[in-house]
Amino acid sequence: MLGAAALALATGIGALTAVPAAAGPAAAGELTVAPLPHQEPSHKMVFAAGPNGVTLPGPSRGLYWKSFADGRETPQANCDSGPYHGPWLSIGDTVGCEYRAVSSTTPGPLTLHDQATGHRETLAVPAGLSWTGTYSPTQVLATEKDAEDRLTLHLIGREKEPRKDVTVSAPERIPGSSFWVRTSDEKGALITYRSAAGQDTLALLDFATAALTPLALPEGAPDLGSVDYALGYEWVSLRKRGSGTVTVRSRTDLAVTRSVTTSTLYGAVQPVGDWLVAHDAYATGDAVTAVPVDGGAPRTLLARSSWRGMKTGTDGSAYLAGGTDSSHWAMYRIKPGPDGAPALTTVVDLPPNPADRVTLSLAQGRLITGQENPDRSLQSYDLPLSGTSPAGQAPDWSCEEATDDRLCAPRGEIPGWTVPTGDGRIVSLTAMGTGTCGSSLCGTVVNVRETRPGGSVRQVPLAGTEAMSSYLVESASGRYVMFSAMENRNSRMVLADIDAGRVLDVRPSSAATLWGSTLWDRGDDGEVTGTDLRTGTATQRADLGCRPYELQASGDWLYFTCSAGGAGASAFHLPSKKRIQLPFTPASDAAKLGDGYVAHRTDTGLEVYNLRSGAPVREREIAQPLHRYGSDWTVDRFGGRPAYTDAGETVHVVGVTGKASPLAVIDQDAPATVDFRSAKAWSSRWWLSKPVSSWQLTVRNKTSGISTVVRSGGEARGVIAPAWDGKNQGGAYLFTGDYEWTLTARPADGQTPELRTSGSMKVTGIPSRVVRPPAR
Repeated sequence: MLGAAALALATGIGALTAVPAAAGPAAAGELTVAPLPHQEPSHKMVFAAGPNGVTLPGPSRGLYWKSFADGRETPQANCDSGPYHGPWLSIGDTVGCEYRAVSSTTPGPLTLHDQATGHRETLAVPAGLSWTGTYSPTQVLATEKDAEDRLTLHLIGREKEPRKDVTVSAPERIPGSSFWVRTSDEKGALITYRSAAGQDTLALLDFATAALTPLALPEGAPDLGSVDYALGYEWVSLRKRGSGTVTVRSRTDLAVTRSVTTSTLYGAVQPVGDWLVAHDAYATGDAVTAVPVDGGAPRTLLARSSWRGMKTGTDGSAYLAGGTDSSHWAMYRIKPGPDGAPALTTVVDLPPNPADRVTLSLAQGRLITGQENPDRSLQSYDLPLSGTSPAGQAPDWSCEEATDDRLCAPRGEIPGWTVPTGDGRIVSLTAMGTGTCGSSLCGTVVNVRETRPGGSVRQVPLAGTEAMSSYLVESASGRYVMFSAMENRNSRMVLADIDAGRVLDVRPSSAATLWGSTLWDRGDDGEVTGTDLRTGTATQRADLGCRPYELQASGDWLYFTCSAGGAGASAFHLPSKKRIQLPFTPASDAAKLGDGYVAHRTDTGLEVYNLRSGAPVREREIAQPLHRYGSDWTVDRFGGRPAYTDAGETVHVVGVTGKASPLAVIDQDAPATVDFRSAKAWSSRWWLSKPVSSWQLTVRNKTSGISTVVRSGGEARGVIAPAWDGKNQGGAYLFTGDYEWTLTARPADGQTPELRTSGSMKVTGIPSRVVRPPAR
């Protein structure tokens, strides 16, 4: 129970005594916006594969083995006993573990765990031999080293192999320093070493015959570094890198060869059955093709594939990630089908990774995210304003950095690069490129884009900035933008009207902030002043108790700090003139004001303090690392909520309980006269503090007293801008004369009273009969 705080939430802030910060109730109404799929397909490595299953990485850490027969998934077998334990080597379906003391160089027994059957067997190491870590279902390869560091190879029989120690016949003893088992399967292994004559040697070891046979390198290949080679179940393939001709040798009889032509010059080629599968990771299409060893037309197996290449299983199957696009991607097993041709089966589907979100802004319930996918762009979402409707997951609008890097470049490292104005627009700054400041960065152009399909894009050059070098937008609201700049080596704040395209004759301090047409700025003492930029008149004042270093404004609230270090961080409620001390000292850009709340970034996450009771109630604590404001967290100061991006790139827009500030007009442009002989319409605009669900514009003739609804509409976010053509809604012209206009609007949050605001205008030039309206 919140007690007095709950009462205040219901009645609005009154003369409450501040209470210590406390954990409040969970805020309701959370919305989530999932990321778009990344255009770069996801990848999953195949660590080992056998005839019965495949070893893959788990979703977080560790590996798991997946059965082909029944799809069961189990953690990879490990070496869980003995003085030394841990997976030593995984080949096919089997994990091998050698047990020895941690610091010992003496070989120990080898335990082999078959993950398909669960069977374990342990082999004692023969005297004088060492395990190589290469094994088949029946044998384990070991080495014997002589005094000259040359190796003799041995095949040690497993449980079901009657030959317990077979010496491999080889053309020479192999130098231990150059011996390397490149790949192996159930039938043998490809081994490389440097011969006694100093030549790079590639040799095939046949487990059944215990014979090691050197293979001639392809013509023109000077060494092993220029050769692509692969071990298939029926064939061995060799080619000179960069050549389209591949030589394949039969493993049954190495004298039997074939010459196969492929379109693949680089990348991997892999014999699968009696076909040669080719994967060119460097080609534009990344297609995977297969061609028969004995000749014939090639086949396309996959339209696109992963650049990370193929993995070969111990039964001769090939494994490769591919598909059509990132949303239709999988790890495939390629093995001979019923007709002998390569056929695909899905090992595991690979859903797309999320696009990387790099920026975040929220204004009037309009969420704008910047992303890398891998191209950089902005995406806009209009969030539901009331009720329990979920947020739409498809963006309403987007723009690409490659198309317009002035306004569509999400720069998370510079949160003030692209800023929403709260009326459906975003702004950024670029330089004119000419001026008198001695740099190509002289002069300021404000780039303005409407964030809707088909929205306009304007560039507004600002006269009077030729000697300035602008930096970042510091505050924006509606038609007014304030930015920092350097002029004559001195920093200053510049205020501009982007609709009129002019710099205002105002010199804001570094603490100033905008709220509609009101510029809030500090004085020489603890008093701050709200000045109406339309008239230059100070309309509001507040005594904050210290000369603020920083100011923010939202609805009926101000936020401020009393020093550069964040001391005295407080909120001020303007109607009640209540100062609310906050229970933290924020770092720069670590606290942002919303309507009746403050979001504060800490070392461990984000805190949301609800101020609507008259005390700082910590209503929500988000325990995840967050970075700079505008990069992965933000607030909607126009009557909205805070938002953050989680580790999975999903945006969360969280609710804040209690009563918000009333709907208000924060700026307006309603001409006092209209002459329809020269104007097609009375164009007026009202900027609002938060979104509305519906609105209506009425004009009342002051002579007759007759009121007429001339325009109406539904949802509006930030601005209502009707153009009245002098007619009623039936299409008939009204009379000339003096009128009172009245705008009424319903707030979308349903919390506060209906807005009603009025003004006067004189209507002339109505193109109809000149008849005075009847007097009341």
